[in-house]
Amino acid sequence: SAPPVATTCNNIRMSLDQLEDNTNLGQLPSLDQQIDNINDVLRTDLSSLVQQGYTSFNDIPEMVQNQTTDIISDIKSSLNSLGSNIENIGKQIPIQDKLSNFMGYINDTETYIHQNLFTLEEYDSYRWLGGLVVCCLLTLMVVFYYLGLMCGTCGYDRHSTPTERGCISNTGGIFLMVGVGVSFLFCWILMTIVVLTFVIGGNMEKLVCEPYQNGKLFQILDTPYLLNENWKYYLSGMVFNNPDINLTFEQVYSDCKENKGIYTTLKLENSYNISEHLNIQEHAGNISKDFKNLNVNIDNIVLLDAAGRENLMNFSSSGIDTIDYNVYLAEMGKAPTKVNLLAFASDLEAKADHLPQGSLKQSLKNNAQTIRTVHRGQVIPLEQSMSTIYQSIKELQLKSSGLRVKVANILSSLDSAQDFLKTRISSVIVEESTKYGNTIIGYFEHYLQWVKISITEQIAACKPVATALDSAVNVFLCSYIIDPMNLFWFGIGKATIFLLPAIIFAVKLAKYYRRMDSEDVYD
Repeated sequence: SAPPVATTCNNIRMSLDQLEDNTNLGQLPSLDQQIDNINDVLRTDLSSLVQQGYTSFNDIPEMVQNQTTDIISDIKSSLNSLGSNIENIGKQIPIQDKLSNFMGYINDTETYIHQNLFTLEEYDSYRWLGGLVVCCLLTLMVVFYYLGLMCGTCGYDRHSTPTERGCISNTGGIFLMVGVGVSFLFCWILMTIVVLTFVIGGNMEKLVCEPYQNGKLFQILDTPYLLNENWKYYLSGMVFNNPDINLTFEQVYSDCKENKGIYTTLKLENSYNISEHLNIQEHAGNISKDFKNLNVNIDNIVLLDAAGRENLMNFSSSGIDTIDYNVYLAEMGKAPTKVNLLAFASDLEAKADHLPQGSLKQSLKNNAQTIRTVHRGQVIPLEQSMSTIYQSIKELQLKSSGLRVKVANILSSLDSAQDFLKTRISSVIVEESTKYGNTIIGYFEHYLQWVKISITEQIAACKPVATALDSAVNVFLCSYIIDPMNLFWFGIGKATIFLLPAIIFAVKLAKYYRRMDSEDVYD
């Protein structure tokens, strides 16, 4: 059965105290002083002051550039003058002048060869014809001797008397005597040719070809006062007009074989010392001096002025780090009401349903609906606001923890940075500029070293000269002229030597092959 109306009303009346506020915000400590302090701090535009410090710091490169314009111009002028000197070195090196003497000899020799080339070709044809005639004479003698031996041997009859010898045997004897006669007629010519070619070819082989191959020829040419009684070193006297410089044919030939440059080979440093003209020390000294005299004044840079510092100090003493955040967090963590209004409204409607129809029942239901409206329109937004406040207080608690220490550290860092800018930044800029200058000088030193190596070892490499000389002496003179000449006189000489026993044997054999007019002469 339904409870009586009085009981229901008493229950409703007893539950009304659940609709009271669950928080006690009025008992929280006052934050007016802290808020006033923060408002005073916010009246100063600290962000603008910090931005001014950033701007001043970022203007340091421009200030340095403006204050070092003249020094940079001087350094550029020094480097440009060094570059101009390098460009002029190629024109000043006397390689072409020193080579002109050799080129003169080479050109004169080439002109002489071209002028007498036809005569040389004509003489070469005469040489070839002379050799052919000599060989034909020797061949003719040998042919006579062979014919004599062949006919005499084939026609010889031991039983025949000297007056009755056959025609073939007699012909063999005649051939042998003809060979003897020809040998006597031309043997002196062959001997003369052998002697002349031996004297020329043998001496050229021993005095030119062999000494050239083992290097002794250059040692002979380098003998002091040999080619010129007034010059100790002939080659240096010819190149530098100074015979006291130790420049030898052997050294020049050896360097050319190693494909060294003409500057190193001819020791042109005695005429133009490239090391002195490529010396960067003078320019480097001027550049280093300019960097050492570099003076940069940036004392007017202020990272944070007095107003900004005072603002930070006021912020650190604003008291927000002394607030009891736990009290506020505890209150903000509570629910706005002691009971869930939706559940309370549903319970109120359920109790109203037990009442008889009438204005009381309808009024209670309207109140339940009003409670739901209050929950949706006020309690829920209040809960969201309290949650946001809770998170903000939590964040503020974290950020304000150790505020005085943080501000003190910031001011200490600013003081250190400001002191660094006032006392050490100039020396740091000078030091770094000097390092940069040394780096540039190092690049130029490497470049000049490369230029020096290129000029002394790579430009005008003279290996083709040594190759041409080897071709002229070893190939043309020795292999093409002297070796065939030596072979010629050796062959002709050997043949001439064998002519002597051939004459003796031919005369002896002719007595047994020829037909005689009377027998008593050969008894």
